[in-house]
This record gives sequence, C-alpha cells and structure tokens, in this order.
Amino acid sequence: MASQIVLISGCSSGIGLATAVFLAKDADKRFKVYATMRNLAKKGQLEEEGKECLGDTLIIKQMDVCSDESVEKAVKEVLDAEGRIDVLFNNAGYGIFSAVECVPINMAQDMFNVNFFGTLRLIKAVLPSMKARQSGHIINNSSVGGIVGIPFLDIYSASKFAVEGLSESLAPLLRQFDIRYTILETGPVVTQAPKTAEDWGKAIDHETVDEETKKLEKIWRENYQHLCITKIMDSSKIAAIVQEIILGQDNNFRCYTHGDFFSDALAAKLKDSATNKPIEIMTKQLFEKREDENQKS
Repeated sequence: MASQIVLISGCSSGIGLATAVFLAKDADKRFKVYATMRNLAKKGQLEEEGKECLGDTLIIKQMDVCSDESVEKAVKEVLDAEGRIDVLFNNAGYGIFSAVECVPINMAQDMFNVNFFGTLRLIKAVLPSMKARQSGHIINNSSVGGIVGIPFLDIYSASKFAVEGLSESLAPLLRQFDIRYTILETGPVVTQAPKTAEDWGKAIDHETVDEETKKLEKIWRENYQHLCITKIMDSSKIAAIVQEIILGQDNNFRCYTHGDFFSDALAAKLKDSATNKPIEIMTKQLFEKREDENQKS
C-alpha cells in the first residue's frame, strides 16, 4: 500500500512536531510527512527527533500560513512531487492571556490571521485537488475554547469558534466528494504554547484595565493553572490520536481530546446551547477561590 501523503502546519514545536515525527517513524511506513513551519531556523528539534526519517518519510518545508503566496507555493510543491495530498493537518496556532480591553486590534487580527485565516488558506489550497480525486482528509486542530468561551483567552476562543463554524459548514459539502473532515477538541497540552502566550503578552499594556479586573485575572490565573496541571496531556498522546483518526474507519466529525478539561461546561453547552449552565460552571471554576486555598488561610 502506498504511503499517505500528510501535510502539517506549525511543526517547529508542540503537537505539530510530535505528530510529524510520530507519523514519519511509523514502522510500516504508512505515511510520508511534509512538516512545515514559518521559520526554518527553528527546525533543529524536528530534525533531531526525526533524523532517522529525514529525506525519506519526513520532509521539512518552509510555509507561512499567513501568506497566500507561501501556502500556495508549498502546496504546489507537494502536489508536484507526490501528485496528491491525502491528509491536511491544520495545526498552526497561538493564543495570548489578557483582558480583552488591553489587546490591540492589530494583535487580535494577527491571531485570527494564524488561527483562522491560516486554516482557511490551507483548506482553499488543497481542496481543488482533493475534490478532483474525490479523496482526502482534513483535520483541524481546534480547542475546548472553540466550544466554550474561556475568559482572558477571549480572542483565542473567538478564533477557534471561527474554525468550528468553518468546519461545520464545510463538512456536509465535502462528504459529497468523499473527503473526510475531523476537528480535534484539545484541552491543555504540554507544548510551547503557554510560553509563547506569555511572550506575546509582554507586548500588551496590562495596566490599562481596571483594578477589579486585575484582581479577577490573578484569581483566574491561579485556578486556570491548577486546572491545566491536573488535566494536561502530552503532545505524543495527541500525535497517536491523530494517527488513529487518519487510519480509523469511522467518520466522526469531532474528536474530543480535552482530557476532561472543562468537561462539565462542555457537556452543559452541548446538551442545551440556550442554558446559562456553562457560564455558571466557568464562573465557579475560574473565579471562585478553591477550597484547598481557603483552608490554608
């Protein structure tokens, strides 16, 4: 059986890197992975972890998901070399932690350009060939924050809500072309994302918000970090799930990989989107002092 040609965005670290290496190292060589990143100066870790596969089942390419030209060029090169792209894994993305009043509009636009428009650019680039072949699989890396909004991750959640809307709209149409569509609902994962979020946050003037919001953000950070520590997943586990999705026979649209993160809020939202329950649950989990802390005081 010929290897499946897999194109992945955002492979300099985290889920993208882990998935690229995991698939490329498949003992049966069922995948040939084109791992892409905006800045090839950051390819060192990927090269090191995938060194036994380089040039064989792992090809590293430059691609900036924020550039129409870069995306079109990368996709064309893969199609010219392989004749097809069997799987597109839209993984590139980032977030920032901040009160929404402090986030400059241009920074919010930049985040949408990566998280949403980057996803859209790649889908637009691969769809004509997938439709022509009536075969293919698109996997979008979304988030729990794409189903339930997360305070202080407002812009990130909004961008992932946009990915969800795009995906729900496309999936019924693409079934008519036998193109599979899957959306991952990830929770916190061991990646560079939190550090990247903090780095991006340094460009924000957090002092422009009112004092009460600052106090609430402090409580939120403590509770959110506690939830992340207790529910966090490893990137390698997500990589294995992506492989299962590609090889699996079921056509489930959503794959929940959130590790029980915000599971009560998710269940309440999915059961009845008109209820206030998700907001009440989020308020309790993120803005109320935890009992263990109260006992210490």
